[in-house]
Amino acid sequence: MTGALSQTHSQRQILAPQMRQGIRMLAMSLPELRSELIAEMAKNPVIDDIEPTLEKTTVSECERQLAEDERVSDYPEDDDIREAAYMDGIARGKNGSDPDAMARREKFFENQVREETLEQHLVGQLPASDIEEADYPLAEMLIGELNDDGLFVGSLPDIVMVSGEPESKVRSLLAQIRELDPPGCGATTLAECLSAQLDKIDDPALRARVAQLIGKLEAVAAGQVEDAEALVALRTLDPRPGRAYRHDVRGTEYVNPEVHAVRCADGWVARVDARSLPEIRISSKYVTMLEDPETTAETKAYIRERIAAANALVDAVAHRRDTIAAIAQEIFDRQPGFFEQGLKGLKPLTMQEVADKLGIHYTTVSRTVNGKYASTPKGVVELRRFFSQGIVTDSGEAVVKDRVLDRLRAMVEAEDKAHPLSDEKLSDMLKGEGFPVARRTVAKYRGLAGIPGTSARRAH
Repeated sequence: MTGALSQTHSQRQILAPQMRQGIRMLAMSLPELRSELIAEMAKNPVIDDIEPTLEKTTVSECERQLAEDERVSDYPEDDDIREAAYMDGIARGKNGSDPDAMARREKFFENQVREETLEQHLVGQLPASDIEEADYPLAEMLIGELNDDGLFVGSLPDIVMVSGEPESKVRSLLAQIRELDPPGCGATTLAECLSAQLDKIDDPALRARVAQLIGKLEAVAAGQVEDAEALVALRTLDPRPGRAYRHDVRGTEYVNPEVHAVRCADGWVARVDARSLPEIRISSKYVTMLEDPETTAETKAYIRERIAAANALVDAVAHRRDTIAAIAQEIFDRQPGFFEQGLKGLKPLTMQEVADKLGIHYTTVSRTVNGKYASTPKGVVELRRFFSQGIVTDSGEAVVKDRVLDRLRAMVEAEDKAHPLSDEKLSDMLKGEGFPVARRTVAKYRGLAGIPGTSARRAH
């Protein structure tokens, strides 16, 4: 046996620490970003303060024009503005030697979080949903019957008796509630809960394979699944979607939109809330120490290294803000119908389309929209909700699947209960209206909408 040495050449892409930090921050939600910045302050002495950037020149000209024309803000937040301005005044009067600086900054961040229960969060989305206003009382009743995990634990017969509505109507409303954020809340079974979250999987083929796994959860639990990729994707779905709103001793992260849709003459502008994206300031004390000839070379080297780290943090926060603003603006530009009709007005839109338009990678869009919320005239909406798969009608119009679900619900609601429509008949009727939907697709959509099969809907 002989041994030999050989040399090979290969190329590997190694991300710089600053780039890794930027990617990590881009995926963070607002509460996670706050925690990250507070942790950085604690270990980097040259960071003097984190202050709200309330009065910055980033406010667009159309916002100022709107303020002058109407004298009324689309989102009046006078109390919040006064609070932020007050804290800003305190911050500007401080210097790096204030021993209470950290405590005051932490208190400021904590005060920015508004407590919201799961019930409040879901009810607040009703105006932006497809649920008719006349059905809001029943929808609120159903939302009130969700447990801490977001699952429906009420009694359908009791709700039918109290509301006077047919069970099909109650189930249909539960299906619409499952489409709210977080998706899956309102499910009566684990399969319903997971099926409502399938849109999180962008790959249609993989989504279909995961849907098959959901149909055989017993086999999944028994470990009798060979499709490893689909199993990994299935595990990204949350069987307890409401748990983020639980009240426990560890505290809860609440939704705090950092994007605001601001109306201007040319449409809607995506404005990132500067008060929620703090600005880091380098302490003047350490800058002075760098200029002091009596400061040792070792100390100066340490200060320079810490300032470089702080500047990298500033760049990462700014990059995150700019990326969110660019992607949100592209979404608003492509979904003008949302601002008139809510979710009903959405057009089919994929993350890849936005990525191609902005010249960025698909994963950048995915990281950015996940867990980021926008305050709009139609309610607070997660940016991810603006993306939806669609179909092309016979007339060439691209429509989101929610339009098909709406028609499917209406057809079932109007059917003769003694002779309910089969999936084949529903498919023919939808095709007659220009929606090229196959029978198997009707069965899938019927499951998503919580509509029982023909035999279960037949009145005896």
